[in-house]
Amino acid sequence: MTRIRDIDTALRSLDAAPSQVDPDSARACAHLQRILSTDPSPDPLQQSLATPTGRAGLPRRAAPAPRRVALATVVLAAVTAAVVALPSLSGGDQAFASWTPAPRGMTEQEAADAAASCRQMQQDGAGAEYADRLGSAEPVIAERRGLWTTVVLAAADGFSAMCIADDSTRLFADGMIGSVGTPSDYAPPGPRDLIATSLGAGTTEAGDLSLAAGVAGPDVVAVAYASPTHGTVAATVSQRHFALWLPGDEFKEASSSGVKVEVTYRDGSTRTARLTL
Repeated sequence: MTRIRDIDTALRSLDAAPSQVDPDSARACAHLQRILSTDPSPDPLQQSLATPTGRAGLPRRAAPAPRRVALATVVLAAVTAAVVALPSLSGGDQAFASWTPAPRGMTEQEAADAAASCRQMQQDGAGAEYADRLGSAEPVIAERRGLWTTVVLAAADGFSAMCIADDSTRLFADGMIGSVGTPSDYAPPGPRDLIATSLGAGTTEAGDLSLAAGVAGPDVVAVAYASPTHGTVAATVSQRHFALWLPGDEFKEASSSGVKVEVTYRDGSTRTARLTL
């Protein structure tokens, strides 16, 4: 014990600060004046919880980047604008067993019902901030691949919303994959061009999934992706928009390397184009 007290005494002797401070000394008064005259720094925690409206909640996202893709329950391969996380997708068609590389169409009533379900799911969920835009956006794509339904809603200024759901569950009611937003630098594509607005890969409860969607020039009549695993995957091209998706993570590097697709034009000619964000 004596040795411990000796060590304690020795350590205290090394402290340059005086053990007794006179609160009325000139030095103490100067310190107090400096403290009182300094504006308090904002609490970092309170800053992070404050929203622009002054209400407590999650911090708002940074300003959108030019492109966006959002997949449910995934770490995105391509991080883009207006990113939203929609509810987790689950259903009866595990591992995309019914998926087909070529889409098939829907009846007018089926397409209308699917578009209404997609619109409602977006408005009630992560797309709530775009409720007005979703209300006026027109359905431009409605397709099926096996039990899976894809819907794209769009407006002329580049705004779009995408929904993919398993029809073996209640349509879009039990979760979906989707995206919503407007590219900040959007300009309509040239007659033979494609602009990707959603491009990436991720994992859902049914397995890995890759998707590409966007705007097509008026001369584009077909878009196809040559998958090493699934062969030729045909996109739906409708009302100057295109969309395709496939099981697997083949688009996981899309943000850095892009995705090559074969484009067919109205005059019958073709060329290879690279989709990028």
